Amino acid sequence: MSNKRKGLILSASGVMAVALAGCGVQSATSSLGAAPKQITIASQDFSEAVIDDYILKDLIEVKTHIHVTIKQTSGASQLMHSMMQQGAIQMYVGYDGTEFQESLHQSYSGKFAGHPKAVTKYVKTQEMKQFGVWVSPSLGYQDTYALAVNQSTAQKYHLTTDSQAAKYFGTWNMATDTTFPYLHHTGLKGFERTYGATFKKVTPMSYNLIYEALAHHDVQAIMAYSTDGRLKKLHEVPLADNKKFFPPYHGIVLIKNSVRKADHLTKVLKPLWGTISTAAQTQMNYEVDVLKESPSTVAHQFLVKKGLI
Repeated sequence: MSNKRKGLILSASGVMAVALAGCGVQSATSSLGAAPKQITIASQDFSEAVIDDYILKDLIEVKTHIHVTIKQTSGASQLMHSMMQQGAIQMYVGYDGTEFQESLHQSYSGKFAGHPKAVTKYVKTQEMKQFGVWVSPSLGYQDTYALAVNQSTAQKYHLTTDSQAAKYFGTWNMATDTTFPYLHHTGLKGFERTYGATFKKVTPMSYNLIYEALAHHDVQAIMAYSTDGRLKKLHEVPLADNKKFFPPYHGIVLIKNSVRKADHLTKVLKPLWGTISTAAQTQMNYEVDVLKESPSTVAHQFLVKKGLI
């Protein structure tokens, strides 16, 4: 779960959105009421989002006469949301937990804490009500924080969940990115409180360094992103958040509702919902980030494998 999708707020969002608005993207409906011939998807600047964008592009272009443009940006959820409202884009891949906290300014506490389905429902309802944005069912995967250990550690102690691992926290050093320890409701203190144990030592560092720290046994656990391809590369095992401490971070597609209806995208995209498992998304991320394959090629191969095109 990249920091970029965890609520990076860019002051340049308005500038970027205005710039994109002048890129020749047709409006949701022409003056004659015809469906648009082009859809623009804005992509966040990490591989997972780009891969999923190409999956959408391929599927739409094969099933319709619409041309899809992918516009890569340096922004995150709030920038994407701003672009949508200004008409610069018609679609983007997001995460329900991010939309909940950033675009809708809610906190995963009180009546929502421990109730991920309530979060998902709120996002779907309020995006439509407040912004006229349709939120898809889950693509199938979640990209969230996940406590991860070496494969040897998981096998030795028979670990699959955070509760099982908690009995060892007191003897473990843990590495995390520089954001997690300081998150108010969904950070380190809350995590330790929920699982009833405290780590021996927690070291914040550049996210790119935490995998090597675990691989070299400098730490016994890391707070990773659950679909990161490096988990696969280094044979590191993400554990299940069995107490639902973290809000849901299902991959979802947000579409301007007028465009969805005009272009019949509900029918076009319906076969995609639920088809990208966490393991499948991790594998695709691995192929792009580690094996250096093209996101468009990886996306196309996924659709072919699933029989969607």
